[in-house]
Parts: sequence; C-alpha cells; structure tokens
Amino acid sequence: MRIFDMVSMCLGNLFRRKMRTMLTITGVIVGTCAIVIMISLGIGMTISQEAKLAEMGDLTVINVMNYNQNNAANGGEPLIMDDAAIAQMQALPGVVVATPIYNPTNITPTLLAGKKDRYMLSYANIVGMYSSAMPLMGYQLLDGKYPTGPQADKKKPIYVVVGQYTDYDFQDTKSKYNSYVWPETDENGNVIKDPFVDMFKDEIRMTTLSKEELEDKENEKVAVEREIVAVARLKEDWNKGYETSRGIIMDIEDLKRLEEEHMKANKIRTSDNQKKGYNRATVKVESLEDVDPVETAIKAMGFETSSMETIRKPMQEQVRQQQMFLGIMGGISLMVAAIGIANTMTMSIYERTREIGVMKVLGCLVGNIRSIFLMEAGVIGFIGGCLGVAISYAVSFCMNYFQFSFSGLGGESGGGMMMGAMGMGMENASSTLPVSVIPLWLVGAAILFATLMGLLSGIMPANRAMKISALEAIKHE
Repeated sequence: MRIFDMVSMCLGNLFRRKMRTMLTITGVIVGTCAIVIMISLGIGMTISQEAKLAEMGDLTVINVMNYNQNNAANGGEPLIMDDAAIAQMQALPGVVVATPIYNPTNITPTLLAGKKDRYMLSYANIVGMYSSAMPLMGYQLLDGKYPTGPQADKKKPIYVVVGQYTDYDFQDTKSKYNSYVWPETDENGNVIKDPFVDMFKDEIRMTTLSKEELEDKENEKVAVEREIVAVARLKEDWNKGYETSRGIIMDIEDLKRLEEEHMKANKIRTSDNQKKGYNRATVKVESLEDVDPVETAIKAMGFETSSMETIRKPMQEQVRQQQMFLGIMGGISLMVAAIGIANTMTMSIYERTREIGVMKVLGCLVGNIRSIFLMEAGVIGFIGGCLGVAISYAVSFCMNYFQFSFSGLGGESGGGMMMGAMGMGMENASSTLPVSVIPLWLVGAAILFATLMGLLSGIMPANRAMKISALEAIKHE
C-alpha cells in the first residue's frame, strides 16, 4: 500500500465524522494550550526574578573576602590574598577578570583645588584595582578612557577614574553659606548648577592627611602630596559600587605606593600579612552558569565568598518546583485529551470493522492497517498541538499586554490577580517585563509531545484492528 493512499485514507476517515474529530482535536488543543501557558508562566517568573536580582547587583560578580584568618589546610598559618592568589582566581575557567579591591587603611585622602586650596574634598573614597580590570568590570563610561597602568614617574600626575557626581563633593572652604553644590536637575534631567570643581579641567592635588589633620597646627604628621588627573568618568550605578557615584578609582600600584610613602614619611609600621595581602577582591565571570563552580573553587582556596547566587539558587529552585507543578497541571489536561483520542479511535474501529475485513481480504498488509490508525491518531495530536500553540501565543500576548499573571502581582500599581491555591506571590520587577514567555523550544516540544501522545493513544486501538478476523469483519453489520 502506497504512502499516498494511506495518507488519503487517513484524512478521509478523519473528516468522515467531522464533529467527533473536531471535539477530539479540541481536547488536544485545550491540553496543549494548558501545558504551554503553564510553562510559559514559569519562564516568565524566572525572568522576573533574575531582573529583580539584577537590580540588587551584578549576578556575574563574586565578592571574595579574607580577614587573615588561620587556614587549617596551610598548617594554621594566616591565609594571604596576594597577587599570586588573584592570578590563581583569574586562571579559573569562566572568569572574565579578577582584581583586588584595595582601600587604604593608613591614609585619609583629601583633595585640594582652586586658588589657595579654596575647594576641598575631605575623606575621599578612593579604591585601588588593576587598571587592566577596569574596562572589564561592567562600568559605563560617560567621558574619557581608562588608564592603561600605574604611573611609573613620581613627578607626573596619577591618572584616576571618577564617579559621576564626585565633583559635587568639593566644599567651598571660604563660604559660610552654600558651601556645597548639589547635583539638582530640572524636569528634563539637566543639571541646574555646576560643581565648584571640574576634575577634568582643574588642577587637583591629593594629600594623605585628613581635613582635621591639615587644619591642626600642632599636628606633626607629614603629608605626602601628588597631583591627580581625571581621565574617565563613570555613570552612576549603585549595583557596581559607591565609587561609580562619588568615588575615585586608581591603579592599585599607585595607591599602594602612595600609602607606602606616607607610612615611610611618618614612620608607621604594619604587619607583614597586611603588607602582602588584600582584604577583598572582585571576580567577574562570563555567565550565571559560571558563578557556582567558580565560587566553589575560590572557597576551596580557603577564602570567603558572597554573590547573588546565594539568593538566586533558592529562588530558582522555588521557581523550578512551581514550573513542575504547572507543567503537571497542563500534562493532566493533555492526558485527558489522550484518553479522548483513544476513545475516538476505538469507536472508529467498531464503525469500520467491515472495512477492515475488506482490506484484509484484498491483501492489505496487517502493518498497513495499523499504520493507518496510528497515522489518524498522530494527525489528531499534531493538528491539536499546532492549534494549541497558536492559541497559547494569543493568550500569552493578552497576558503580557494587560500584565495579568497567575503568579501574583503585576503591573505598575502592583495590582493583579492572586491564585490562592498555589500560594505564589511573585511581583514583576517592571511592567515592561513579560508575564508569559513562549520560547521556540517550548513550541517544538509542545507539538512533538501532543503528536506522541496521539500516537501512543492510537497504539491500543490499532493493535485491536490488526487482530480482527477478516471473515468475521466481512459478516459484521
């Protein structure tokens, strides 16, 4: 029997009982639509959760801490996070960049500008890191470009990167009133008043003493001064750190050298461990999948770590359980549809018993008879799956358009509907985030699953059709 004849007979038999076929296909449509929508809601929850976590910080950043605690694996000796340890972290698979984050403990930087040092920025928040790491940390530049390395010539200025509003931290020491300018903006977002100092244009001196130490006439401490030049300005991003707003970033070697000069000039001593190691470092990885293995490897080195993974993993596990629950609910609907397909095919066999007998008498192979019934069941599943996916897209569009979600809260006002039986309370991070997401793999999986369910539902009726005796079938009325 040719394949063309089998397909023609299959379609003819399906449309012979149009109403019954349509009702059976409707059951598959409902089941497919249910499972696609349920899974798409779970995917939407995952996207919302990751967006909310991204608002709290960079998901691909690992913070490494070391407080010189005794390392049991190192014979109880203090564990030192030095440049060699940072290089070991950098060599881990999936790491984009690893850099120490250095905050000097022996100096209190103060910036001076203007005629007779009229403008002062006391207690400057200065952070040191590798210059090579700055472009890879995910900062957004507003002006300039990053420094390429430490300043080897002590007579030349140190190149630094400043936060978006660092200029506004300068105080006018000669003014009794309005000694500070705030970065206020108008309705269009334009800054109303310029700061007293423009670090890109004005000459800036940095001293290693605090404001109080500079003003104290009896203070015997020696100030070490260097000229600094801002070569880049960062866009404020609190997820990346305070330094992007009102801080200063310089090459770690420049900062360490400046601190060493101050300590030498003031005869300050420090422990060997403090000289060799850093208290903290930052490691940025390529993707979310790299966070857990890299963090595990760093912990194996003896250091403490923290990242958004500690929050993301429990949330992800919760969403995975919710997705499984939603998928099971949709699967039950599709199982009911499969029972409907089996019932339809069984009824079809009783109605076509005589036809089956005639086919056997004419020499039709038993395998061809089974293939016809399986093909009919598969076509019902395939058509129902395709239409179910199409309707799912329409439902998903409406849910996203009206910000409606079974998972809890949605929309700008935080309104929405609650599905109390599930007890799920997920608030969309933003009204622009989709509530329901249907990726292409879900489309293909849904259609394939519906087709397979149809084929499996047709196995028993098809086998029953094969076992019918030709003589009894011809006598059947």
